[in-house]
Amino acid sequence: MEKKLNSPGLFSAIALSVGTMMGSGWLFASYYASKAAGGASIFSWIIGAVAVLIMALLLAEIAIKYPVNGLFTRLISISHNQHFGFVTGISNWLLGLIVIPSEAMATTQYIASIYTPLTPHIFHDGALTAIGVLIVGIFMLLYTLINYWGIQFFAKINNSITLLKIIIPIATAVTILIAAFHSGNFTAEKHAFAPFGAGSVFSAIVSCGIFYSFFGFQVAASFTAELKNPKRNVPIALVSSVIIVLVIYLLLQIAFIGALPPHMLDGGWQGLNFESPLAQLSGLLGLNVLAVILYADALVSPSGTGLIYMGASTRMLNEMAKHKQMPKVFAKTNPKIAMSRASLIFTFICSLVLIIFFRNWQLIASLTTTFILISCVALPIAYCKLKANKNEPLPLSYLPCSQLFAFVIYLFLTYLLMISGITNLAIALVLHIAFFVLYIIMHRKNEQKDSLGLMLSASWGIFLYLAFELIAAIILKNTGSSVLFYSLFFIVSALFYVVLVKQKRIS
Repeated sequence: MEKKLNSPGLFSAIALSVGTMMGSGWLFASYYASKAAGGASIFSWIIGAVAVLIMALLLAEIAIKYPVNGLFTRLISISHNQHFGFVTGISNWLLGLIVIPSEAMATTQYIASIYTPLTPHIFHDGALTAIGVLIVGIFMLLYTLINYWGIQFFAKINNSITLLKIIIPIATAVTILIAAFHSGNFTAEKHAFAPFGAGSVFSAIVSCGIFYSFFGFQVAASFTAELKNPKRNVPIALVSSVIIVLVIYLLLQIAFIGALPPHMLDGGWQGLNFESPLAQLSGLLGLNVLAVILYADALVSPSGTGLIYMGASTRMLNEMAKHKQMPKVFAKTNPKIAMSRASLIFTFICSLVLIIFFRNWQLIASLTTTFILISCVALPIAYCKLKANKNEPLPLSYLPCSQLFAFVIYLFLTYLLMISGITNLAIALVLHIAFFVLYIIMHRKNEQKDSLGLMLSASWGIFLYLAFELIAAIILKNTGSSVLFYSLFFIVSALFYVVLVKQKRIS
């Protein structure tokens, strides 16, 4: 009972999701989205938020029925089987590993631009130097130490950080809007609101950190078993956090576009060149105090998100180990803090290794988005399977025709995944196959009962689906878009939906 009384409540649940979404994305995404889609980048945020809001409502139904830690990682394992679930689960864990250094990297990149003589020693030619990597590692060690003492200590710190992460972005947007607003900026290039076409609105969602920024909506569900009254608090936290963050990001996007000095757009949106976009823009507008605050907040916002992802990724690994999807050494939970410290330390080490390969924020955000999309595809598939199970029905329904919404979201995510980039898709496919091979070896070494044939028959659909996405991306790049291409793409995608939903269920 004592533990229940001390469990984090509704505010903490909302803070977990909001705190994750208000990370490095608010410092960079409005800049990259403007470059990619011009004024129409506003629509990119709205479309992304609507999709995420629908997913939040679907996830809330599942969270009430299955209040377990690391839920987003466990979706397919719950609805289908642990072999199929491992593939989507490992994608979720991998993206968490990538997000952690990316948030520390965002902080380091802002730091690098504060004192220009120091900049090339930390960040050079668009990438971190050895010293920059060391600084990123120190920030990640700090995330680990805070998580080491459990969710109560972690939640107290995160609640305070989240308040700052809400107040400062709103104050920034309002201050910039008051200081300068040029309505002509929204149609500055080609006298068009969408100078690069409708396709750029969707590609910006993937390539500019928009979907990356919103993905934190599901983090509250990752802590379900440790929250007070999860049946009430988790659904409210999932939905309200998306709405709160959408309002903030829209304000920031409108403020960034409107406040740019018009002459800076003479060379078009692609001509913009910022390292610390909002802080540098504030300096151009003479808002020097705001610029200082933004540089200070660059130490707080991304670090708060990295802190949460460190905790969420640890719990994902712990839950996968409990269900024999990862080595059993990560399955043991410390009863005092309801968390596996072995999982935490291993997550820190793996994230540290990733810095060697990814040293640029936009590159890492784009790659992470590919893994995010694969993880999100699991939600409508799992939801449809669980919803159709009359023996163990989901207790509530937040959406009318919810299975239709699940199918539409699946098609939307499949489209975004296809345009996420050939390289990103190839890396994702190779990593998923490699980890599944390791999973098979571990599974057989432990002499568990499932045969190789059963493991493959229970999971083959997801690998064909990823291969299809890669092939479609290659065809699109080499032949261009057409009505025929998209018609065939969505027909085949719909067939894969049927295959994935009906994939073998093993209790």
